[in-house]
Amino acid sequence: MAATGYKRSWKNLLINKRYQLRFTLFMVGLSVVLMVGLGIWVMHTVNETTRVAMTSLRGQACPAVRDDLDDAASEEDEAPAPRPSMKLPDEKQPPAAPAPAAGSGADERRPKVEIVESSMTLMPDKKPAKPPIPADFEDRIIKHWTCELAQAGALDQLEHGRWVILWVLVGSGFMLAFGLAVYGIKTTHRVAGPLFKVRLYFAKMRDGRFDTVYNLRRGDQLVQFYNHFKAAHAGVVGLEKADIERITAVIKAAEAAGAGEHESIVQLREILARKEKALE
Repeated sequence: MAATGYKRSWKNLLINKRYQLRFTLFMVGLSVVLMVGLGIWVMHTVNETTRVAMTSLRGQACPAVRDDLDDAASEEDEAPAPRPSMKLPDEKQPPAAPAPAAGSGADERRPKVEIVESSMTLMPDKKPAKPPIPADFEDRIIKHWTCELAQAGALDQLEHGRWVILWVLVGSGFMLAFGLAVYGIKTTHRVAGPLFKVRLYFAKMRDGRFDTVYNLRRGDQLVQFYNHFKAAHAGVVGLEKADIERITAVIKAAEAAGAGEHESIVQLREILARKEKALE
């Protein structure tokens, strides 16, 4: 039989909610566990790589603006300060102290020092002359700050890249989970759909109705099982049609013999009406 124009709709995707949701949640949960584990490993590697790259960048010194000024400053810091002169002028040398008299006791054992006059001369510091400004001083400044800004930009770029990888992993995880959820529901619907149709046909057969069994939609699963059911349904319908033909023949023969109002013939008419209605 030709298939009807019935198409799938989002409203009836969940035909068997228990089966479809359990299968879909299992797939989504397994994918989430795998994505979380993979994301932790990837972010650990990314953080370690970013840290090493940042340390390497910070360890690269930019060119100095004035190497000569730095060298002069270091030499000036290392040069010892001039020591004050404690030498007395020649014309003001103190006279020699007289020798102590004999028998003076303690004074003989402890010499006395008398300072008549002294002088201290402080020598002025001689600062080295400042080196002249080199001709490429402006270029050195530009190179220095260009290097500093380049390093700062590289550090920001590394940090930005780390966050980009993190958000890409999070977004990919959500997209994968959503995609698996949609795929799981649609796939299980292609299995639950034929089973749902077979259950409906069995319910109608139980009520004495033999409706036309239509083909499955494109993409449905369990095609072989459904074809067997369809063949069995057609066999039952064929038996019903044969019964209708035989009952009709018996009723016509009874009416021709003048026994059309017999009780058994009346019952056969009721059975015939019921079977014909079941095949409508």
